[in-house]
Amino acid sequence: MRPSSPRIGLYLLLVFLSGALVGAFGYRLYSAGAVSAKAPHESYRKIYLNEMQTRLKLTPAQLSNLVFILDETKARFKAVRDRMDPEMKQIQHEQRDKIRDMLKPEQKAEYEKMLEERAKKQKQASSSGGGC
Repeated sequence: MRPSSPRIGLYLLLVFLSGALVGAFGYRLYSAGAVSAKAPHESYRKIYLNEMQTRLKLTPAQLSNLVFILDETKARFKAVRDRMDPEMKQIQHEQRDKIRDMLKPEQKAEYEKMLEERAKKQKQASSSGGGC
């Protein structure tokens, strides 16, 4: 039995649409930006400054003032984080102690291993520029 023309047309349409879908997906993968070694806030800051300058047509003096404001704000945020850090670490230690208390002895050893692995990953991330 020979396939009918509408059926052939439907098959061709499905092949074309699946090709377009695969092509669009491949293009999206190919055009995805490369991984940046810069800290995320640096690229965001650049984009923000560029948008502010372009859209608001800032004068050089205004741009300089904006940079000063951003630097000052960044320093204030850092100061707040530095003040909160000891309390946050204390809460984290309390959480870990509570978890240790509920675990069986054989589970505690594995938990300590998990904590060490996590600490290594965090140290690697912060030394490679992944941290702020």
